[in-house]
Amino acid sequence: MTARLTPRFFLAALVAALPFAVPSVQAQSPAPPVPQLPATLRDARYCEIVPVHVTREGLRASVYNTLGFDDCPADKWEALTRLQLFRQFDTLAVVMNGPRHFIMDGISATGATKTGEVITIGGITLAKRAEVGLSLHQVMGPAYTEQTIERDTTYRFDAGKPVFTLTAPDGAVYVMQSYAQIVDPALTYADLPALGAKLKLPAGWSYGTRTPDADLLLTASGTATVVQDDLKNTYQKMPPR
Repeated sequence: MTARLTPRFFLAALVAALPFAVPSVQAQSPAPPVPQLPATLRDARYCEIVPVHVTREGLRASVYNTLGFDDCPADKWEALTRLQLFRQFDTLAVVMNGPRHFIMDGISATGATKTGEVITIGGITLAKRAEVGLSLHQVMGPAYTEQTIERDTTYRFDAGKPVFTLTAPDGAVYVMQSYAQIVDPALTYADLPALGAKLKLPAGWSYGTRTPDADLLLTASGTATVVQDDLKNTYQKMPPR
C-alpha cells in the first residue's frame, strides 16, 4: 500500500459539520469549523485523504476533503506521514489524493454527499464527503476507463468560460471536473487549453476545449460516471444528447 497513489474516483461536495461532545458537566467542546466555499471555486486547490478498509461487504473507502477549510497548504500536506494516517484511520491502506484544483464554478449537493464528520490531522482540516464500496477494478483500473461513483451533486460551469473535455471513440464526452498536480506538480490552469499535447491518449480519444453559451450543469443523482487521464485529471461523463 502507498500513501501517494490515487484511486479512480473523485468526490467533491459541500458538507455540514457535526458537533461532538466531551465528558464535561457544564462545558462542551467547540463545534468543528463549518466549511465555506471559496469566493472563486474555479482553480481552487484542495486535497483528499481516502482511507480504505476491508469489510465483510468488501472494500470500503471514506473520502475526506479539504474544500471549504483552506487550500491544503503544501508544507502541511507534504509533512503528513504514513504513521499519522494509519493511526488516524486505523487502517493500513490510505490514499493521498492531491493536490487538485477544481474546474467548475459552482457545486450543490444533497443527501449523504452533503454531510460528514470534520477531522484535523497534521494541521489540515477535512470533512468526510462520502463512504463508498470499491471493486478491485475501481482501485486498479487503468486511465481512460469508466468508473461509477456514488454521489448526489450538480456541478455548474459558467457560460463564457472554457471547459476541457475528453471525447471517447464512441462519441461519449467527459468534462474535466478537476486537474491534478500528482503526476505533474507543475501543471497549472493556464496549461489546460494545450493539455492534449501532453496526454498519452488511446487510439480514437481526443482532448478539446469548448466555451458554452449557457451555463453547463452536470448532475449526478446517486451515481456519476468518471474517467481519469494519464495525468490523473478527472472528468465526468455528460449525458447523451
